[in-house]
Amino acid sequence: MSGMLSNVDQWNVKKRLKKVIIPYVIWTIIYVILYHASQPMVIPKEFLKALFTGSAAAVMYYVFVYCELTILMPVIDKMISSKFKYLGFVISPIEIILMRLIPLVSGHEVNKYLAIVMSLSCLGWFTYYYLGYALGNGFIKIEINHTVLIFMWFVTIFFQILEGYWYLKLGETNCGTQLKLSSILTGTIFVILIYKFIYSDNSVRVNVLKVLGDYSFGIYFAHLAVMTVLSKLSNYSTVAIYPVNGVVAILVTFALSFIGRKILGKYSGYLAL
Repeated sequence: MSGMLSNVDQWNVKKRLKKVIIPYVIWTIIYVILYHASQPMVIPKEFLKALFTGSAAAVMYYVFVYCELTILMPVIDKMISSKFKYLGFVISPIEIILMRLIPLVSGHEVNKYLAIVMSLSCLGWFTYYYLGYALGNGFIKIEINHTVLIFMWFVTIFFQILEGYWYLKLGETNCGTQLKLSSILTGTIFVILIYKFIYSDNSVRVNVLKVLGDYSFGIYFAHLAVMTVLSKLSNYSTVAIYPVNGVVAILVTFALSFIGRKILGKYSGYLAL
């Protein structure tokens, strides 16, 4: 979606980076305090570590990915405007094969520093942004109908399950990672389906989704903090089971984002609300 809504003619790298970096720093502080409240002496050290490695919370890595893709937008535009535009779609698969699949199959682990770089790199996620940019700016047209796409989507999900079991057999417990070859296929088809739905003449306006979308940035940063706090409540985990707990987390996070925006006004952007 970020790629779909981007255009090199409106590229303002300073404005875009400022929009995410300030909330990133503030939310890093919040998460570090939240997770290390019982050990206040380690908070400064953990903050610096989390700030530069995106490890304050599971969602923070994407800020690095977003910033990298934002900086690369002119390069992406030149690539997709050239006769070699389809080469952009092989960047993520190549990264997954070389940096993740081969080490896994060979039984070798990458060193911890390279692992940090990989976790913050945009290369594994490049296909999604590149596809969004290509579709949103009219560089490619998808003529496949919805029925065929949906069938292909289910087929790729089946392959995802198989690949996940294979990863598990190889000793990789994170077998549900989205950085698998089959996941790239599933995600690509899903993006195309959403794009065709949005721009279809028969698309239906869903106001609830629009409202959630308006607050999605704040929800993205805050939802893990909200889930952590909710999990501390007595009997919460036994009452709010999946998927109820997910719905509760989204609603509470949305409510807090809404209230925060009303109270903070123009300063709410510092918290991405």
